[in-house]
Amino acid sequence: MNRLFHAIALAVGLALGFSASAAGDGLPVAPFQARYEVYGRGFSLGEAVISLVGTGSGGYQMSSDIQPNGLVALLASARIREQASGEIRDGQIWPTRYERLMDAGRKSNNMQLRFDWRAGQVEARSDAEQATLPLSPGVVDPLSLQLMVMGDLKRGRVPDQYSLVDKIQIKTYQIRNQGEETLDTPLGRLRTVRINQYTPGKTRMTTFWVAPELQYLLVRISQEKNGKEELRMEIRTVERQP
Repeated sequence: MNRLFHAIALAVGLALGFSASAAGDGLPVAPFQARYEVYGRGFSLGEAVISLVGTGSGGYQMSSDIQPNGLVALLASARIREQASGEIRDGQIWPTRYERLMDAGRKSNNMQLRFDWRAGQVEARSDAEQATLPLSPGVVDPLSLQLMVMGDLKRGRVPDQYSLVDKIQIKTYQIRNQGEETLDTPLGRLRTVRINQYTPGKTRMTTFWVAPELQYLLVRISQEKNGKEELRMEIRTVERQP
């Protein structure tokens, strides 16, 4: 159960990120708070809340909070909280800090990233492990990835891969644009763009649906292994801030 919540948290970060460009020096989308229902093997597991706010000229903060529902919480406590901050300068996203805390009862995991763009490196910590990694434009944290794809899809640019720091490693993922699909959601029928994320040679595959009329907000995630769905996350509500 805890593994499913950890996978969802990473999928949220991976759902929307492809290149290092954004529209201008402001947020590529209006600030928002979106709520999602989380399912594992067809059963409701809990809720995810993702939010974005602006922090002045070109600054941003993002957060994600995933927690189990009542029955699941009794069987396996697992809450995952993420926070990220950074700036958008010269049309690019420059993250500065990221933290992920997974509280699974008697076991917890804490991941921290500190981006030093002048030095060209990122300090990564995951519990007792730590590393100093080389940093180049386009390498970001899981949450900051969300801002990238929103700007890229609005311009019709979807690269075939993207990179992010996960724990103490930089990982690169492959991307396929699978075209459009209409979904029935609590927000009504939505035209979406379907995108597949995969690693060559691996049996696990993640598919994301983003809605152009919602500024390319994520509306569904599905993760499969060996052709069988392991987890799914679907949007329930979204609130926009002025």
